[in-house]
Parts: sequence; C-alpha cells; structure tokens
Amino acid sequence: MTNPGDPQQDRGYYGAGWHQPAPPGPGGAGGSAPRHGVQPAAGVPYAPPRPPRAPADPRRAFAPGASVNNTAGALIAVVSLVLVEFVSGIVGLIGTSLVVSPFAHYGAGASLVGSFIASVFLAPFPFYAGAFLALAFLTPIARRSPLPTVLLRAVLAGAAGTIALALVGVFTGAFGAITSGGSRLVIDVVTNPLRNGVPFTVMLLASATAAWLWLGRPRRNRGTAPTSGLPGTVRPADAVPPATVQPGPQQPQQGPYGQGLVQPDPHGQYGGQYGAQHCPDQQQPPAAPWGGPAPR
Repeated sequence: MTNPGDPQQDRGYYGAGWHQPAPPGPGGAGGSAPRHGVQPAAGVPYAPPRPPRAPADPRRAFAPGASVNNTAGALIAVVSLVLVEFVSGIVGLIGTSLVVSPFAHYGAGASLVGSFIASVFLAPFPFYAGAFLALAFLTPIARRSPLPTVLLRAVLAGAAGTIALALVGVFTGAFGAITSGGSRLVIDVVTNPLRNGVPFTVMLLASATAAWLWLGRPRRNRGTAPTSGLPGTVRPADAVPPATVQPGPQQPQQGPYGQGLVQPDPHGQYGGQYGAQHCPDQQQPPAAPWGGPAPR
C-alpha cells in the first residue's frame, strides 16, 4: 500500500524532478494509450520502446519517403524537362510563323499558338505529373546515391510518366472509339504514350543528372561573404602545442602576524589554521622582554 501524501508519487518521468504530473492512462483525458518507452502509471500496461528506424540504402532503386531534398530534386528535373520542351516548341513556332500566321485558323484545326500550348503543356502534363510524383516519393534524386542509381531512378520515373499517359489515353481513346473505331483506343493507350514517353525519359536522364549535381554541390552560409585574403582574417592554428614550461612545486605561504610558514591544506577546507610551522630563519621575540640585558 502507498501513502497518498508520499512525494514519490509526484515525481516526473524517470524521476527527473518533483511535482510533475504522471502521464495519463487510457481512462484519463483523451483516452490515449501509453507512449512507448515511458514509465506507465499504476494499472497501465508497459509499452516497450520502438526500435530505431533503419536509414534508407542510397543504392537501392526504390526509396519510399518524402523530404525537402527529394521534392527539390524532382522539381529541378521536371522543370528542366518542361523548359527544354518550351524552348524547342518556341523555335518551331517561330519557324512556322514565317510562312503561316500563328493566330489564323485553317479548317477545323487549332491555330499555331493553340497547337503549341497543347503539345508543350497539355498533352505531356500526365507525364510531368507522374514523373514528379515518382521522383518526390518513390525514386528520389538523393545526393548520397551514386550516379548509376540516380539514372535508374530517372528511368523508373519516366516509366511512371508513360503509364500516366496510357491511363489518360484509356479515357480519351474510349470516347474516340465511338466514332473512329477500336483503332483510336490502341493509338491513345499504346502508340502515343510510347511515342512521347521514350524521348521524355531520355531527356529526364539528363535533367536528373543536373539535379543530382546541383543538390550535391557544397553549400555556403547565406549573408556571409568570403573573407579569405583580407587583412585580419588569418586562419587560426588547427592545434595548440603543449606547454614546455612545467609549473614548479607550490611554495609555502607566510602566515599572518609572524606565525611562521603555513603549509597549504591539501583539502582546501581550513586554510592556514592547521599545519603551521615556525621558520628557523625568522627572528624570535626575547623570552624576557622586561629583564636586564643579556650577559656578554
């Protein structure tokens, strides 16, 4: 039996301090289970501590997880791919605009500007989205990973983007098969995804390599300019040599009021009260200061 007034019941976690409330049990506020590795209260089952999570192997093709570095690498790779497509499309649009007006409509087709937007942004958007999600959560571009592993992950991300194009082609081909027959379904599901996915995957290899090099470059603290070569910025020595002059033995100190030399107390508790000794070289007072002169 325990005493209700015992201060031991108010000790904190692991007995760290006093007057700290114990962790609530399942019947307390919130009804939550005891946390792992925390000493439970009376009547609550003990939960063993969880084992530490093993770090991901940087050489494996798949590394599930999400982090800021993974998202940054995926953005660099996919945005670089979009920029390449945009520049190549602009060049083709300028060349065609020399012959045909870019805003004119000919027949039932769209204008040159509409075709440019559809071919650069709308049609390959499923590939961009699938490759980004794969690189951000499943096959990241980690700077700790070797380059062959990064290239393999880029190929897997390109395959994910191609599969995304095929999934979208299922819906578009199903509507087109009503008027054009089953051949439209085969074109939208098989041929068009492969025709667009293969060159996109090759370009994704180059953009993933650029992202891997960018993430692995050395960082410099923001707001600090390089000061090498400026006066007063000499780098300090890496190590300080040991002292060559050793301190000598501690000398005894002179006690107050002529008490003689006082030996230092090894325990440092009583100062010069104990261990006082008379120095033989110190002049002693006469035994009879009021007597006659000493005989010669």
